[in-house]
This record gives sequence, C-alpha cells and structure tokens, in this order.
Amino acid sequence: MTKRQYYVIDAFATERFQGNPAAVVLDADGLEPATMQAIAAEFNLSETTFVLPPETDEAGFRFRWFTPTTEVSMCGHATVAGALALCDAGRIERIGNEDVSVVVDSRSGHLGLHLESLPRQPMKRMIWLDMPTPRLTNEDISPDKLAPMLGLDIDSFDASLPLVRTQEDDVLLFVNDVQAVNDARPDFAGLKDFQNERRMRGLCVSTVSTITPSIHTQSRFFAPAAGVNEDPVTGSVHGPLCAYLVMQGRVALTDGLAALQCVQGIPGGRSGVIFALVQPQGDGRHEVRIGGQAHIVMKGTILS
Repeated sequence: MTKRQYYVIDAFATERFQGNPAAVVLDADGLEPATMQAIAAEFNLSETTFVLPPETDEAGFRFRWFTPTTEVSMCGHATVAGALALCDAGRIERIGNEDVSVVVDSRSGHLGLHLESLPRQPMKRMIWLDMPTPRLTNEDISPDKLAPMLGLDIDSFDASLPLVRTQEDDVLLFVNDVQAVNDARPDFAGLKDFQNERRMRGLCVSTVSTITPSIHTQSRFFAPAAGVNEDPVTGSVHGPLCAYLVMQGRVALTDGLAALQCVQGIPGGRSGVIFALVQPQGDGRHEVRIGGQAHIVMKGTILS
C-alpha cells in the first residue's frame, strides 16, 4: 500500500487548538478525485488540501481543496496550512529564518504564498497569501428572506452596507453590531436549501461595529450547502470582504494601502485572527493579501 504523509494544522491561530483546523495530504499524485473526497470526509474537517505536482512552470506545487462533501475552488486557511506543511516537510527551501515565497497552481489560478519570520520571534512565522482579485456583484436577496433563517430581527441588518456576492459565490451580509453577529442562530436545513437554490457557497455575517477600533470587522461564516454548517475562520471570504470595506470607505488608506485586522469565530467555540493588506489599483481592481499564523497539531500516514 502507498503511504502518504498528512498534517493537521490550525490556521489563523495565535496558538494550537485555536483558529481553523485543516488537513494537508502530501504527495497526492495518483489519487482519484473520489478517493480525495473520501479522505476529506474521513478527516471531517472543513477543508483538506491535497498537494500535487504543478501544472505550469511558474508554480512549485498544485493544491486541490475538498470539504467533507465537495471540492471547492478556493480555501484560504487550508492554503496557509499547506504552506506550513510543505515548509515543515522540507519541500519549500528555506535557509535559517529567511523569508521565502512560492507559487501554487489551483482552480483559482496562481496563488502566491509568502513565509516571514516574526520580529524577535524567529521560530514563529507569518504566512501570507495573495488572493485572487476580488470580483463583487450586487445581491438582490431580500433581508425578509434571510432574517428568519438566521434567527435575527430584520432591524439587526446594517442597511448602509448592501449585500454583495463574491466570485466564490459567498454572500456578504452586514449587521449592526457584534451582539447581532453572536446572536445568529441559523436554521441550517433551511439555509442549506436556500443556498442550493441561489447557487451560494456560503453566507458571511459581519459587522464593522466591533468592540475595539483595532479590529476592523468581526464575522461568522455559514456554508451548509458545502457541507460545513459553520466554519470557524474562513480565509477565502476575507479577501473580498476586506476589499469591499475599502471600496465603501470604511478603512483608511495610508500611502495607498489599507491594513486590516479581522476576527472570525463561533460564539463559545473556536476563533481566529486574519490580517489583510488591500491596495486599490488605478483600473478599479483591488489587490489583497491575507495572512496569519499556523500551528502543527498532528502528523501521520495515510494508507492508500
């Protein structure tokens, strides 16, 4: 039987057992998609990264991501986890504490990954991910539809930030304050049907009225249609989310760059911190880089 090394890594976490856990399977070449899906279901984490040989000369690796029920085209926290696994396994060449960058192929195109040592903490790393260029479109879902599915009063919604849909088919919904974020009690069965009907991957419920000015947004993310009722920390949604806040003038620019600190978590459960850098371009696009820390929790071998 073929033995394949795997990791379980907590991403966007300041320490172990926080943030969002992801599995990473190295040397996944030769695995059929159905087998990848079965392995992801066996891990039963929100995402599993499968590391494959690159398909282009520009990339060092190729990533595929699976939830327990489906393959997805983009996953931030599992990409960060994949970078740390490759570094730990010696697959990314890194001399001492030097910073290093690598490009990975994916269904979302080329993704740049950057590993940086933290000042005065050489054993800790910040892992940055260059996000696909956000593409946002207006979303015509009536709050009357969403309020009962979320267990919220319609007056909880922030009308100053209209609903938008991202290129990953996530819908961004803003509420008035952190209390409303935490009070959401979704009807996951009803929300799953609604997301399937509307061809949505997930719903991000967020607020800009946080408990401290150092936190720019606090969120929760619900994706029952993708097999994940609630994701603790969702990297892929924060690229479009942070770009949208900059577009709406909710975050100031310094020398043409906006820096954000974002919190996402399950009330009473896991939570994590995502940092983001957003740079508006002259043609209306916004370049976004998200980052955070990650910590290895487990290593093992899969027999296949």
